Amino acid sequence: MLTADAELEDVDERTFTVTPTIDEKPWMLRARDTATKQRWLRALSDCIDILVWLRHYKLGAVLGVGVKVVDVAKFKHREAVVAEVEILRNITNNIKHPNLITIHKVYEEHQKVYIIQELCTGGELYDRVVQRGKYSEMDAANIIHQLMSALQALHAHNILHLDIKPENILFASEDPDAKILLTDFGLARMINGKQNPLEQGKSMAGTIGYMAPEVISSHNYSESADVFSAGVILFILLVGYPPFFGDSEVEILLKIARGDFTFDRQDWAHVSGSAKELVARMLEVRAQDRITVDEILGHPWVTRVDKGGASPHDRDLSASMMAKLQRFNIDRKSQNMGSFIACMLVDENEADFQALVDEKTIDTMIRQMCADGHNRIPLQNAHVMARGLGLSPYIDEKSFVRFLDQNHDGFIDASDFCEGVRALRDHHRSFATMVFSALLKMNSLEEKNGSPEEVVEVSVLTREHFAVAFEKLECPEPLVEIFFKYVDEKEEKQQQQTSMSASWVVDEAEFATVFAQFSFLGLLFLRTAKDNVVSLVKSRSIDGMPRISEGSFSSP
Repeated sequence: MLTADAELEDVDERTFTVTPTIDEKPWMLRARDTATKQRWLRALSDCIDILVWLRHYKLGAVLGVGVKVVDVAKFKHREAVVAEVEILRNITNNIKHPNLITIHKVYEEHQKVYIIQELCTGGELYDRVVQRGKYSEMDAANIIHQLMSALQALHAHNILHLDIKPENILFASEDPDAKILLTDFGLARMINGKQNPLEQGKSMAGTIGYMAPEVISSHNYSESADVFSAGVILFILLVGYPPFFGDSEVEILLKIARGDFTFDRQDWAHVSGSAKELVARMLEVRAQDRITVDEILGHPWVTRVDKGGASPHDRDLSASMMAKLQRFNIDRKSQNMGSFIACMLVDENEADFQALVDEKTIDTMIRQMCADGHNRIPLQNAHVMARGLGLSPYIDEKSFVRFLDQNHDGFIDASDFCEGVRALRDHHRSFATMVFSALLKMNSLEEKNGSPEEVVEVSVLTREHFAVAFEKLECPEPLVEIFFKYVDEKEEKQQQQTSMSASWVVDEAEFATVFAQFSFLGLLFLRTAKDNVVSLVKSRSIDGMPRISEGSFSSP
């Protein structure tokens, strides 16, 4: 058995030895060619390194490393993982910037890619600001200075990040003067290199609320897109809420594309004119009119960080601003929690699902969401979580939130959350009832003049009703075919029993049985989960996909 004491020794171009433990004699291994030998050596070296880490360090404390795990078997664009690794390799070996995350090793096993990277223990950007309590313009300028410095280094090496958002800006440690680290290069791309697979076909990549107008309107990517996203960050840091908001993602996208935002006189009264002017230039609609990274680093509001300059506006920002930022941060985390549920619902591996349904981890997430640090969410605040799941308007939101409250005490705690997600995954009868009602509602409404109008009462479901629902919900064709094959068999069996041709009709009681057999029916009404299902259906095979270039990376 291989241990942390194992040693590898090179013999010749095809041969090497492995000494598994200090008490055993070495084993001699000979490969058929040099490439095979090198592949074996890399794999064994990775295993020994991990064994050493496990012996001496606790997970998360390590030598200052964290582990990012990507399940490429379920990832729609596996090529993007390869692209991300290559960009991280470039950052670690060539750029070596203090505000960019670095990686130590990458390896792949059982269709999972493990990225061993620098550990960040200081938390996310907005969490840190809220926890700190006191916060000034100088603090905001310091963050923007570091962020722009990191982007300047990336852009100098022809790399666009394309997903600048608070979740991807972490503090290296809990130290008051800790540096920020820009992380997660899953959507990053080389400007003059091979096109990132996520951008093929002129697709729109980024995070709604932070992506630039030109990305939305023409799928055009340049350094200016990163500047715009950073401008959204700065806007929020100064007044506590985003410049672009709306009741739907489409409304937010339209506002960004038009540059539809305002500087509320009351909210911006405490902010310096210099900071406001910088935000306006960073959020210019036309990319060619937008301020550049170099210009931002030379802007008077930013340069005073290096000069140690202060202004009357460097007093702590208002308590109302901090309260707004705290509220926005909680809503953001609630929506992220909804996305987390979506990932759990489509995880087909029971062991992986069990690992995700960890009450201690969920409890920590809930405490971060609650302004008072409590470990339970009032039902009236849980609607944001449903929004994060992309709950269909055909599903009654209040009923869904009450469903998550498994012990019916008016709050959702870690236990409720885990039991609720498992109930969703196990096709609980109550969830089946909600979906049945949604299907009835969908088939009893007809669009007239752009708005739904009830035209007919529906109490049971037929083949035609399911066809309408699948079309409206954009159900993947392979799943539609499987479902209607089942319907054909039911109708054929019914015809054999009655000697008469008859259409399949489903009432609420029978639907519970159908629902348990076809789990995707419920997920179609949770948009975020449905998107994961679509990706899963389209990426069952990864044969012929590019491989991860494994190995170690030099220290910065």
